Order: sequence, then structure tokens, then C-alpha cells
Amino acid sequence: MIQTESTGKSQDDNKLGGLVRGLHHITLVTSNEEVNRRFYTEILGLRRVKLTVNQDDPLHRHLFYADEKGTTGSAITFFEWPDLLRGYQGLGSPHHLSYNVRTVGALPKWKAWLASHGVPVLGPIARGVDSDRRFSLYLRDPDGVVVEIISEESEGATQDYLREEARLEEDIKQITSEMKLTVFNHASPITSDPDLTSRFLTKFVGLRRSFVRPNPDQEGSAILAMGNDERADFLRYLSSSRAAEGVVGIGNIHHIAMSVEEDEDQLKIMHRLNEMGMENSGIVDRFWFKSLYFRDPDGNLLEIATKKPGYTSDEPLEKLGSNLVLPSWLEPRRQSIERALSATDSTNKHSWPPASFPELVSPPERVPQVGDEQLRIQ
Repeated sequence: MIQTESTGKSQDDNKLGGLVRGLHHITLVTSNEEVNRRFYTEILGLRRVKLTVNQDDPLHRHLFYADEKGTTGSAITFFEWPDLLRGYQGLGSPHHLSYNVRTVGALPKWKAWLASHGVPVLGPIARGVDSDRRFSLYLRDPDGVVVEIISEESEGATQDYLREEARLEEDIKQITSEMKLTVFNHASPITSDPDLTSRFLTKFVGLRRSFVRPNPDQEGSAILAMGNDERADFLRYLSSSRAAEGVVGIGNIHHIAMSVEEDEDQLKIMHRLNEMGMENSGIVDRFWFKSLYFRDPDGNLLEIATKKPGYTSDEPLEKLGSNLVLPSWLEPRRQSIERALSATDSTNKHSWPPASFPELVSPPERVPQVGDEQLRIQ
């Protein structure tokens, strides 16, 4: 049953409450480093803050983009796996991610900027109710990833007004300070059972359920908001009992990482998972942070990551992302890694800009259903 509001007070005592501070990073899969870099830096205005390799598959790149300082909660990262099949959204393969902008006036500018680069856009679309009200734009990157740009500052704007402003907006020559993407607003995995998911995240991660509301984009589906006292909905699950199974591949979210302040906070969550016999990775040293991986009841891969030591632990701020950097244990393999990356580049052909960018499904937040093949195609 879809509930309109829930405080979560009736759930089990939450001994881990407050340990998770919000989102840390979101990791996806791309087919081509050069196209990926140009889109996220030249079109979306992010900065590459780390050029490295997948530590579990070190012959392939791992790319990090964020704001200018590499702020926790702003980093979108990509595994470059050109030979992987194209994925599609569904259970275990999250739907989309969203970035904040500071003002609602940035959205018409973004629409004009994206249109000038041939990127299809849906919106601005009015979202939410009352204190949750916001405006959103939706687009897809060259691999098909759905990205939402959100303003939570409505400033009395209406959807018609913003659409007219977007129509009248002159060509934008560059991304202005007003337009800059800041930190993630939320990530949207898909669940088949919002009650089970909320109990899991409360018991094992210390999050609280903020609400479950009908999804305005699809009758019979819902939005489950999970978060903490500071941010009530940094996870906004799309829920449907008929949700189709997803496959993680090119153009999809691989995993969603949440942040903790200290190593001890991460250990507390790991101990809770272990006490209840929940499968997890244990603590993995990723050099720029430490990671703990596990899956939610629908198979979505989640991570708990520490804020420290951070992206400047091996590069000065002004040099972030300039050169291929490797953690100390991979440095002896640098020559073989660089040869492998060069070999990939020699066969992984690309063109920029793409002949066309992927079109969006409208309305944008529909949950792929069993038997609905059109929504499964990416």
C-alpha cells in the first residue's frame, strides 16, 4: 500500500542513526573515456579530479569528476568498460542520479546551453509538494545515463514561466557560476518492496524513512525517500511491485556510495552487517577513501565510504585529474597498465560530438515493468 507520509518512528530502534552523512560518490559505466570526459567537463562543467584505474580490474580506467574542490557528495565516477554490453534500468540497476543547482533561474539557462550542444532535455518540470517542491530538468549522457538537474529554490516560479524563460533564453556562451552543478541531490535505485527496503536501510545503515508517495510519472508506482536529519531524501527509490530485473552495463549506475566521517563509523555498520549474517566486502582500502560494499534486498550495490584521506592525498588541488595516478600497490605495474590502456584506446574508436545524443523517455521517472520492453531499452 502507498502511504502519503511516514516519519519512520514505528521502525526498530535505530542504533546506527546519524552515522551516514549523505552521498559520497556515484559510480557508473562508460564505453569511452574521451567522449565521457568531454561531456562531463565541457558540457556539464564538472572537473576531472582523478584519473586512475579500476583497482579490481586495473587494466581499465576509473574516471572521477566533481566540483572544483572534489567535495564529498559531488563526485560522479566511471569505469571505462568498452566491451561490456549495454545495460538497462531495473531491480539491481538504479534508475538515475541528480545534481543540485543553486537557483531556479539556472534551469532555463541549462536548457538553452544543452540545446545548443544538441542534448535533448525534458523540463523544467515541477516536482514534489509543499516543502519538497522543486523544479527539474532531465537529460541523458552519450552512453544513455539519465541525469536530473534540480533546483529546490522555487522563488515563486511556475512551470509555465520557466518554460517560457527557457524558450526566450538567448544562446549561453559558457556555464555561468549560477549554473554550476554543486553536489548530488539524490540517487534513485529501484525497489519492488518499499517497506522491506526501508527496514533494511534503517536496521543496517541507520537511515530513516521520510515518506512514501505516489509517483506522478506512473500510476501504481511510488517514491520511497530515505535519508537522515540533515537530508531527508538523498535516496529516492522508485518502487513498483511489477518492477523488471535490471542489468548493469554501459550507460547504467554500477553502485551508490554513502559517506561517513570516520573509520569507526564504517566499522560499526560492518559489524551490524556481520552480526546479522549479511554478506559484505569487509573494509577495502581504496587509497583515497575506505569502502564497504553490500547489496540491498533488490540487489542494488551500495557502498559506505569514508571522507578521508580524500582526493588531494596524492595530488595538489590545482593538479587534480591531470595525470594517471595509481595507489602504491599498483605502481609497480604502471608500465603494463599504461600499455593496456593504450591498446584499448587504439581499438576503442569514438567521435566527438556524437552524431546524436540519446533521447529521453517521457515521463522520465517511470519504472521499467515486467513485460514492458520499451522501458528496458537504453
